[in-house]
Amino acid sequence: MRYGMHPQQTAAEAAPVHPGRPPLKVLGGVPSYINWLDALNAWQLVREAAAVLGVPAATSFKHVSPAGAALAGPVDEAVARLHGVDPATVGPLTSAYLRARDGDPKSSYGDFAAVSHEVDAELAELLGRVVCDGIVAPGYAPGVADALSRKKNGTFLVMEADPDFTAPAAESREVFGLRLSQERDPVPLSDEVIADVVTGEVPAASRRDLLLGLVVLRRTRSNAVCFLKDGMALGFVSDGSLPFRDNVDHARRHLVTCIAEPGGSIRSDEVEAACRAHGIALARTGLRLFHH
Repeated sequence: MRYGMHPQQTAAEAAPVHPGRPPLKVLGGVPSYINWLDALNAWQLVREAAAVLGVPAATSFKHVSPAGAALAGPVDEAVARLHGVDPATVGPLTSAYLRARDGDPKSSYGDFAAVSHEVDAELAELLGRVVCDGIVAPGYAPGVADALSRKKNGTFLVMEADPDFTAPAAESREVFGLRLSQERDPVPLSDEVIADVVTGEVPAASRRDLLLGLVVLRRTRSNAVCFLKDGMALGFVSDGSLPFRDNVDHARRHLVTCIAEPGGSIRSDEVEAACRAHGIALARTGLRLFHH
């Protein structure tokens, strides 16, 4: 690695758990410790989102959490003008990244990008014009990786993910001389996770957004709330949870129509009553999904 978490931590390395089978490989640039964390977590997010929802996905990562995430879809005209693309002809992968970056443009300044599909020339040309520090993808069209590697005087990070890599069943980390080990979260995200709708009805488009939100929160640090619309993560609230009805009241003021949350709180009945009063559909997942 270029260095560890900080430049003064000069002794740093990354090695695969199983020699000869790394999940990612570096095609250009020299990553730091945080670059590796961003790439590994961002790739897992877009791979899972694309697998669950069946369309290209992208995320914009900063400091080991998504600043934005989105599925391929329509690009806002203002965003299209800002980035010099035609919203009528922009490709699906470029649209996914633009929509992800538009979730929080300020935080996405100097981001690490991840996309679920092979990077084409259109997306590469866009990446060459925005302030972005690197990208991870399962592949690159001919000549694209070399072109991206020349960005930022050769310091732009180009990383390729192995789409067939399967992580070990257990994971561990060492902190201050102690090794902590646990089973990897084994629960697949699907419609079954949001099937327990205790009030209201969840339309198909909202189910897609709720599932995308669960995928995103699985890779977001700390407890968090994620607001979504039309296949885009529009905002996050760190250290958020839903134990009180005033959260539902506030959500309604922002025109929220569907909520997915773990349930199991001593005030879950109050949350459900608030959703009924506001006509908000409420799905109980029984899952806590966050990343530390």
